[in-house]
Amino acid sequence: MSLHGVFTVADVHVALPLSELREVLPCPRTFEPLLARAPGLVGAVNVRHQVIPVLDLRRTLDLADSAEPEVVVVVNHEGSVFGLLAGSVRGVVPIEEDARLGMTVNSELPPLFSRTFERPDDGSVVCLLDCAAVRRLPGMVLADDTGGPSGAMAVAQERTTGDTTMMMLLRCGEIGVCVQVEHIHSVVPELILKSSPIDGDVVHGVIELGDHYVPTVDTLAVLGLGTLGPIDVKRGVAFAYERGLLAFAVTEAVAIVGVPDADVLPMPAFGLPATAFASGILPGQAGGTYLVVDGARLRADEQLGTLAALGTPVGGTPPARRPQASDAGRVPADGRVIEPVVRKYLTYLAGVEVATPLTQVHEIVPFPEHVIPFVGGGPVRGVFTHHRRSVPLICLATLLGQRDEAEPATARVVLVAGVGFIVPALRAIEESVWEERLPAADASPPGLAGAPLVKIDGRILPHIDLERLARTMVGHREDAAADPPGDRRT
Repeated sequence: MSLHGVFTVADVHVALPLSELREVLPCPRTFEPLLARAPGLVGAVNVRHQVIPVLDLRRTLDLADSAEPEVVVVVNHEGSVFGLLAGSVRGVVPIEEDARLGMTVNSELPPLFSRTFERPDDGSVVCLLDCAAVRRLPGMVLADDTGGPSGAMAVAQERTTGDTTMMMLLRCGEIGVCVQVEHIHSVVPELILKSSPIDGDVVHGVIELGDHYVPTVDTLAVLGLGTLGPIDVKRGVAFAYERGLLAFAVTEAVAIVGVPDADVLPMPAFGLPATAFASGILPGQAGGTYLVVDGARLRADEQLGTLAALGTPVGGTPPARRPQASDAGRVPADGRVIEPVVRKYLTYLAGVEVATPLTQVHEIVPFPEHVIPFVGGGPVRGVFTHHRRSVPLICLATLLGQRDEAEPATARVVLVAGVGFIVPALRAIEESVWEERLPAADASPPGLAGAPLVKIDGRILPHIDLERLARTMVGHREDAAADPPGDRRT
C-alpha cells in the first residue's frame, strides 16, 4: 500500500505519490516570467530562494474551468522540481497496488496518466499523474532540486530500510513541528478566519472548508508551547475526527519528507512543556529541528474531537456573534433564580426555538435513510441503527406538544443518551448569558410548560433538558414492557 496526495485540476481529481509531492503553496497573484515558451507554462515562483517553474495543466490539455486556481502543488521527480496549478487539495489516501487500473490515452501529446483508481472514502475517480510524462512535454522547463533528497531517493530509502515514515514539516512561528502525512486530511493554503462563539486562547475562529465552517485551533497552544502571533497565522492543516474536521493554524508547510524511524530522537526528560502529543525530536531537516507530533494521538484526543464536532454547515446558520456582558444579579421568581452563566448551547427548532446544553449532545446526524417505523402514533417514530447500535427515533416537536412536523430531507437527528430526537432545523452553537434555575424539589415532567429559560444573544429561549427527556422515554418503555398485557391500561 502507498499513500497519495489528491488535488483537483479543473473538475478532475489528480493524485501523486507522496514521495513526489514536496509541498503545497498558496497561488500567488502573479508569476515571475521565464525566457521560455511551453503549452501551459505560466511562469515561476520563488520559494525559499529556489525558482520553480509552474505549469497550468488546464491550458496544456484544453480543459474548461472558470474557477481560479487556489494552490501550487510542488512536484519533486528524479531530482527535478516543477509546480502545478490546482483548484484545491483533497487529502491523502492509501491505495493498494492492485487497485490501480490501467488506461490507454490516444493523443498527440504524451499521455499524462496511464492509471486510475477509485477513492475509497467517496468513490470518486482519480487519475494518477505520470510525472515522467509531464517532464517530456514539449518545451517543459524543470528546475534542479535544491531542497533535499528527491522523491526517488526517499522511496529507495524506504524500500531499503523498511522503517521510514512520510512526515509533513510545518513551521509554527519560530518552532518546527512535523506529523505523519497519513493523518492529515488536507492542507489549507490560506487561512481566512471568521469569528465564532468559541473563540479564545486556543480557538482562533472558523474557516470555510468544503461545505462547513471548521473550528481552527492554535497549534502551539494545543502543544503547550505558547501561542502563535497574528502575523504567524497564515496556513492550516486539517485533521479528520469522528464527528468533524479540525484545522490547526501554522505559519508554513515546509515539505513532505521520508524520515527513517532511527532519525527521531526521544523526548528530553525536561526542557519542554509536558505534552501527550509529542513523541520525539527530528533534527537535520530543512529549516532545522522539528518536534514530532503523534498524529494518531492527536486525532484520538476527546477534547479536540469535541471541538471538531462544533463545525456548522456553510449553507445553514453562519457562526454566531459572541454574546456581550450578561444581565446582572440574581432575580427570584416563584422559587426560581436567574444566575449569570456562560456555557455553550445548541439552539434549534422544535415547534419553537429552544436550546440544549452542548455537553448533552453526543452527535448530530441527517435523518436516517432506513427506519423501522412505529405506527402506534405519538412521538415515537421508529428505530434506526447507528454505529452498530439500535436507536429509538423520537419526534421532539410532538413530544413537546407542538405541531411542527419535520421534513426528512432537511431534518436532523440529535443523539442524546442513546435516543435520537428529530428536530426540523438547527440554528447555531451559542453561549448563554444567564440561566434560570428550577427549585431543587421541582419534579414536574420535562417539556415546554414550565421549562427553565436561558438568555442567548439577546433571545430568551426554553432550556430543553434532552438527557432528562431521554431517561423519561426509556423509563416509560421499560415500565410498559414490564407490565403483563392484561394489566396495561390505556
